[in-house]
Amino acid sequence: MVWPEVPAGVLPSVYYLCVGASVLLVGISKAGFGGGLGVVAVPLMGAVMPPQHMLGVMLPILIVADILSNLHHLRAYEWRLLRPLLAGAVAGVVLGSAAFWLLRRSDPARFQRSLSILIGAICLVFVAVQAYGLTGRRVPTLPPHPASSAGVGALAGFVSTLSHAAGPLVTLYLLQEKVEKRRLVGTLVFFFLFVNVAKVPTFVALKTINGSTLRDSVWVLPLIPLGTFAGAWLNRRVPERPFVLILYAAAVVTAGSMIVKAVRG
Repeated sequence: MVWPEVPAGVLPSVYYLCVGASVLLVGISKAGFGGGLGVVAVPLMGAVMPPQHMLGVMLPILIVADILSNLHHLRAYEWRLLRPLLAGAVAGVVLGSAAFWLLRRSDPARFQRSLSILIGAICLVFVAVQAYGLTGRRVPTLPPHPASSAGVGALAGFVSTLSHAAGPLVTLYLLQEKVEKRRLVGTLVFFFLFVNVAKVPTFVALKTINGSTLRDSVWVLPLIPLGTFAGAWLNRRVPERPFVLILYAAAVVTAGSMIVKAVRG
């Protein structure tokens, strides 16, 4: 086992707890709820490591979780929506990669602070939108047209490249289209497998994925199958609403702490 290097100023017990919980949540979210709850895992892991390092550590974990989750939902895809979503995602990942490169051109300390604020803000916005929908209020919808799917795919690809936190965006869109639950989850995990694999060249080229991040990814890989099996089990047996509310509260706290820490510098 290749053990990670715990960042200075972080207790090892807190580090392992946050990173382990993040990976389990990724698996549970992907296989059980289509990835929408993955927004919680990003700021939780970001609380114990620099944001760019966190993005590099998280991407291989997300890809493995996507592959395993797809095994639970083979052929459960809504192709009418998935095809234009994937087409839009290509453009979104390209634009997100360009934005990432431009942000990275600033000095390293400023880049890390900006990335922390950006990731935290994206997570807070998506949690707010999801929480609004859970109250029973009507979330504004898009017209039923392939252009709407392509636009959502492009925005999701862009946001995902910068933060790994676009799951709620696509979830809301598929809910609007009244996609049946199993096909909704299947469509989501296939879409994000495509998006996450498409992000790899950019992350490698910008050294966001490197030897250090791969070392920190490897030690938690055994937790991914556990999380995906737990997610598939929870999807069939556990009421979603209370589970989601607890996790969103945790996301608000962790995303908020990322922003505060970055602002204080």
